[in-house]
Parts: sequence; structure tokens; C-alpha cells
Amino acid sequence: MPGLAAPRTIDVDALPEEDRRRVSQAVDEARFFTLPARVPAPRGAADYQTYQITIEDGARRHTVVVSDPVAPAPLQRLVTLLRAF
Repeated sequence: MPGLAAPRTIDVDALPEEDRRRVSQAVDEARFFTLPARVPAPRGAADYQTYQITIEDGARRHTVVVSDPVAPAPLQRLVTLLRAF
């Protein structure tokens, strides 16, 4: 469908050291691996962008679906950082 973004893959190991550190810190601060598979969207968020984020870290693999406006704030920072790559 028009307007849908194609999936993107970010190989964190291929990033410069500073970027790897920033991504790792953002994942930790968002407590990504403890989040539910779907973060409830705020009321009225039906027409907002939805993100499906899958992070693999060694044997750990977790997928989270979240919609704008993203909450909590640490998860918003992670989404913003990942979108910058």
C-alpha cells in the first residue's frame, strides 16, 4: 500500500562504537526485553504510525509493536534513535 515503510534492518555490530553504545544504552533504558509484545496505544492513536521492533541479542530475541505517540519515554527515545539510522 502507498505510504507504508519498507522494513529496515540495523546491524548494530556494523555501526561505529559510539552508535553501538547509544543503541545498547537505549535498549537497556527502555527495558526492551521486559516489554509486552504489544504496548497499548493511547486513546485516539488509530491513525498514527505503528512500529514493529525486533531486537536480537545473542540468544535473546524479542519483538514489540508500538504506536505513536510512543510511551513510556525511554521507549520513545529508542524508537527515535532507531529511526535515525
